[in-house]
Amino acid sequence: MNRSFCVAPMMRRTDRHFRFLCSLFSKEAILFTEMVHANAINRNSPDRFLSNIKVSNPTVLQLGGSNPEELGKATLASNAYDYSEINLNLGCPSPKVQSGNFGAILMKDVLTVKNCLQEMMVSTNKEVTVKIRLGVDDYDTENYLDNFIYELSKVGVKTFYVHARIALLKGLGPKDNRTIPPLNYERVLRLNSDFKNLDFIVNGGISNFHNVKKHFKDLKGIMVGREVYENPIKLMDIDKIYYNSKKMPKDLFQIVDQMFHYIGSLDNKKDQETSKHHMINLFKGLVNAKKARILLLNEKNNQILKKNLMGILNENLIRAA
Repeated sequence: MNRSFCVAPMMRRTDRHFRFLCSLFSKEAILFTEMVHANAINRNSPDRFLSNIKVSNPTVLQLGGSNPEELGKATLASNAYDYSEINLNLGCPSPKVQSGNFGAILMKDVLTVKNCLQEMMVSTNKEVTVKIRLGVDDYDTENYLDNFIYELSKVGVKTFYVHARIALLKGLGPKDNRTIPPLNYERVLRLNSDFKNLDFIVNGGISNFHNVKKHFKDLKGIMVGREVYENPIKLMDIDKIYYNSKKMPKDLFQIVDQMFHYIGSLDNKKDQETSKHHMINLFKGLVNAKKARILLLNEKNNQILKKNLMGILNENLIRAA
């Protein structure tokens, strides 16, 4: 699997509707689900949390949890769905996640992590990977990080998605943990140099991802989250830049048209509204972007909505001529 460019897992963002939108821009980028707790899958209908969409992009299911048996069971259930890889979240710093003893706090307990990963691996023939931080609280020395990665590699983990910050679990929420701990890309590059048999993908703070390819050329890829969600149009050239694609990218008229075809295929009104909400940032920076936002949030007639949005795109095209 070519991990040159990955769209990071984001709660309340990377659901199947947003992944479909991403697939209209890029046919190659790796797409991640939101993190799904193993218990949610095991104690409900798996369809509710594992239902996927058919796109050409490899799609990674990210699981959360700290109970090896539950994670193994959830991984087993995922085999019936079209996922290319199963990823264990070891990087989420939210207080709610901490209280459930999963996410970033698990980086303090390598034995539990190994047990979880072993159960996941025997439950699927797909690759099991991890998403980590550079450290957690005082567990952030080079020796600790190296040993953590080495121990996980011993149970068969070969691919590490690394958020290039430590997580400070005491006193900082998720938003601050994305900005206050300083980025340290050099540590990720050092890991890549020291563990030549493992694959590393860097994540965190990457906004101008069109120009970072050269800096991270020795890594297996980059992972971008909020910048993709807030500016999805930046995905338009990803296949050309990262995958040497010769195909012409779609324009916004085509993207909007295909999104409405997709919305029309959805029976559930909530799914339709969620999909329209994901479209808001398509108009970011355009003339009448505020009008587009208001329409997407309030107009219930999809034919009228599509006509008005196409009108906004036409207006911008005329102004640019």
